[in-house]
Formats: sequence, C-alpha cells, structure tokens
Amino acid sequence: MKIQHLKWTAVAVTTVALAAGLTGCGTTSGYKQADKTGASIAQFRQEITAAKLAVDDTVKSLGQVAVAADTNPRPAFEQFSKSLANLEATAAKAKARAADMRAAGQAYFTNWEKELANVKDPEIKALATQQRAKLQATFDSIQKVAGPLKDQFDPWLSNLRDLRQYLSNDLTISGVDAAKPLFAKAQAQGFEVQKSMDALVAELNSVAATLTPANVQPKK
Repeated sequence: MKIQHLKWTAVAVTTVALAAGLTGCGTTSGYKQADKTGASIAQFRQEITAAKLAVDDTVKSLGQVAVAADTNPRPAFEQFSKSLANLEATAAKAKARAADMRAAGQAYFTNWEKELANVKDPEIKALATQQRAKLQATFDSIQKVAGPLKDQFDPWLSNLRDLRQYLSNDLTISGVDAAKPLFAKAQAQGFEVQKSMDALVAELNSVAATLTPANVQPKK
C-alpha cells in the first residue's frame, strides 16, 4: 500500500512540474514543500513520543505517592509534581508542533492547487487533480487519530492537576488512602492515552512515507 502511495506522489509532482515547465512557469518547489511537510510531521511525531514517555513517568510517580503514604510521601509528591509539570510542557510543545504541521500541509496543498492552474493538458491536469485529492485525504487522516487523542488527553491531564491540588493540601495517610481509587483510575487512563499515542505515531509514519518522495540511498 505504501509503495502505491509513493507512486502517486512521484507521478503527481512530476506531472505538475512538467506541465508548468511547458507553459514557461517551471518550478520544482512542489516536492520541496512536500519534504517540508514531511519534516513537520517528523517533528510532531518526536513530540508525541516524548509525551508518551512523560505520561509513563507521571503515572509511575503518582503510584509512588500511594506507596509512600504511611512513611514519608513528601518526596514522592514532589517528584509527581515535577513529572506532571514536565508532561504539561511536553504537551504544549506537541500542540505547537501540531499547528506547524497543519500549516505546512495547508501550504503544500494550496501551492499545488495554484500550480494546477498552469496545467493545460486535460489528461495531465485530471491526473494531478486526482492525486492531489488522494494525498490531501491521506494527510487529513492524521486528524482522525489526533482528534480523539486530544479529547482523551485533555480531561485526563485536568484530573491529574486536580489530584496535584488535592494532595498539596492533604498528604496524610487517610488523605492518600481515600484518593487511591482516583490514583488507579488516573493510571488506567494514562495507559489508554499511551495506546492512543502509539496509534497516532503509526499514522504519522504512514502519512509521512506517503507524502514525501522516496529518498533511498544507493548501496555502496
């Protein structure tokens, strides 16, 4: 399937560039914009991977607060607070990278659509239009995975913040014990968030391979 998508990209970019060149308005910027879009996808993927690690660290540190409840939960709570702060910062970076990715994709497809106006041959124009639509749909598939993840992540993060506030005022044995069911719930939801992040990373890998021209180094 990926090979077929790569063929779509190569044919589409080539036909647009060729047709534009025949009209005296030659350009090779299309594949460069595709590469830029691919790079923005890679950066977003890196932030999601970092966020998954931050989720894991936060979940584990929250568990340690419960473990240390009857001894000295203060260090465990401080670590949980640091882990949560790191998660918040990582999530903010991922959000910014997502916006960059969307902007790069929009610029790519908008530029491609403008270049189609220079294509005179109806057969080539029809082919390029078809391929652009297919790749646009592929790029848009990212949101189908990222959207549900955001809907899952945001309330979970809000609950963690509420737990941090609760614990900051009550680190007694009874206070921590009373919150243990909420700890377990937050941990379970955290694991589900990680699964959704894995699904998003897989989708990003697939889309990046589809949108950008192949760059296989020759064997030495």
